[in-house]
Amino acid sequence: MKKNGILRNRWFQLILLSASTGLIYQLPYLRYTFYDPMLEAFGYTNIQLGNLMSVYGIGSVICYIIGGILADRMSSKVLLSSGQILTGLAGFWFATFPAYPVALGLSFFWAFSTSLIFWPALVNYVRCLGNDKEQGRLFGLLEGTRGIIATAVGLGIVAAFNAAAGAVAGLKTAILLYAFINIGLGIVTFLVIPGEKKEDALEAVQTEKRSIVRDFATALKMPAAWLVTIAIFATMTCFICLGYFTPYLTGVMGATAAFAATIGTIRTWGLQIVGGTLGGVFADKIKSSSLTMILAFIIIAIGFGVMLILPSKPAFVMTATILMFLFGFAIYVNRGVYFATLTEAGVPANLNGIVVGFASAFGFLPDAFMYTVIGGWLDRYPGAKGYQMVFICAIVSAVVGGAASFLIYKNLKKNK
Repeated sequence: MKKNGILRNRWFQLILLSASTGLIYQLPYLRYTFYDPMLEAFGYTNIQLGNLMSVYGIGSVICYIIGGILADRMSSKVLLSSGQILTGLAGFWFATFPAYPVALGLSFFWAFSTSLIFWPALVNYVRCLGNDKEQGRLFGLLEGTRGIIATAVGLGIVAAFNAAAGAVAGLKTAILLYAFINIGLGIVTFLVIPGEKKEDALEAVQTEKRSIVRDFATALKMPAAWLVTIAIFATMTCFICLGYFTPYLTGVMGATAAFAATIGTIRTWGLQIVGGTLGGVFADKIKSSSLTMILAFIIIAIGFGVMLILPSKPAFVMTATILMFLFGFAIYVNRGVYFATLTEAGVPANLNGIVVGFASAFGFLPDAFMYTVIGGWLDRYPGAKGYQMVFICAIVSAVVGGAASFLIYKNLKKNK
């Protein structure tokens, strides 16, 4: 990597990309923070607001695959910067509180700008920032730092929202601030990220005329690519199950809403920051991201297994909370390093983008259906029984993910 002051320093670039990753998704996921203000400002029903996320999710599944192909053939500098700028520009339109069909179109456009243009290029570029022994640290720091920056900026945005004259004005302010920030980060990214590829294999791809269909077919036939996908799918399923711990505490174990909200906040932000960062450092320390994932999946399976037999009584709330911090930490460790397993799995650099594309499309698929599935369980089996099904789902996912990670690790040992 060329040295040209701090702007060309890879750690500075990683922090910049962490900020970009943490903030580019705030506009499409705005409802997670400003749900009620959005209902008031847009005048939509709950179903319509939910449909915005469904359109974004479905669009992302399609866009991840196409984006992976694009990431192998275009400069990361162009893709990363344009994805952020386009996301911000769409935010200006969204701030006018458009009619429902327009908002649906903007949601799909955000899938295009974040999942097709930005995300595969991000994973491609971060992989090139270090050698094979540094992948865990790089992706772990990306996950942890994005959590820190997203939290800090998010608190500032909420303060601006609260200072505005009413919820509607506050929401408009929040949307415009996120739009300006994304455009600003896109411009900085364009100025900082080098225009050329840094890895010889990726530079060769720039000039080599290759068949997209052939590359995609090659990737689909790679067991390594599917193992990475399965590990991501299992991690995301466990992550979704983790999200139901707060209502389990209040609805079944009898914890107060204030206690559960505090624990939920620490789980969402604290564990991401600590788990993602330390997981990456640990993976590099033991020289294997896949082995790190194996250990994490074991902790996840044991943790949810204990939850399955733990009495659902108020006296065990603190025990359950401690368990949640343990397996929640392990889940965020996996989120921080699962893309670092691409190298260990033997994915060639010239197919990195396309593998990232379909691994993201299928690996993140639980986002599209698991909430509906779990909601059905909880409606059909009220009380502890419904949540026990959630815990079983997490245990099975951890076992499957652990098996996939073991096969990746076995490949690493074989090639040493």
